[in-house]
Amino acid sequence: MKYSQKLIKDMPAFTPQTSVKDDNTKYYSVIDGVKYRNSAVLVPLIEKSNGTEIILTIRSNDLPSHAGQISFPGGKVDAKDKNPVDTAYREAFEEIGLSEKHIKRLGYLDITTTGTNYMILPVVGLIDIDFLPKINKNEVEDIIYLPLEFIEHKNNLKFVDKEFNGTRKSFYLYQYKEYSIWGATARILKTLSERFFQ
Repeated sequence: MKYSQKLIKDMPAFTPQTSVKDDNTKYYSVIDGVKYRNSAVLVPLIEKSNGTEIILTIRSNDLPSHAGQISFPGGKVDAKDKNPVDTAYREAFEEIGLSEKHIKRLGYLDITTTGTNYMILPVVGLIDIDFLPKINKNEVEDIIYLPLEFIEHKNNLKFVDKEFNGTRKSFYLYQYKEYSIWGATARILKTLSERFFQ
């Protein structure tokens, strides 16, 4: 893929890192006294005849967190994962049936944090053209194929200031058709755009 040389090649590390021992080992990074849950997502790119597309998921409305939001396949780093890449691959398979054999890892984007105390490593991968999604309806409502060229155009990115339950929040927003893509997903897309097109 022509843009892949612009990605980070060595996996960024979660630092400083600590693990909290309980019934399930959970991995966190602590920055300035704030604890962030270590997580990873797959940024899946698929090259089709009409151009490259980014695979996004619409999270199930039944999920306990971030229900109904648009996201990348991914989740929290578990003790059974060898590394965060393994986390991203495992979650992609659980959510949309995307197996590792269909993924060519291209590189990474910078680690990002969320207001809900997650620290996310985005893993960028090129997906085989013959991949057929198998959606796990417990976790994913549907899939969106977002054209890569959509995030190339800066005018498609808005910076929004809104009030939620009496609290003002500012965030990036991509409005693609009827889909509002915001939060960490929008910030990761913005970072991908900057890497590829600037």
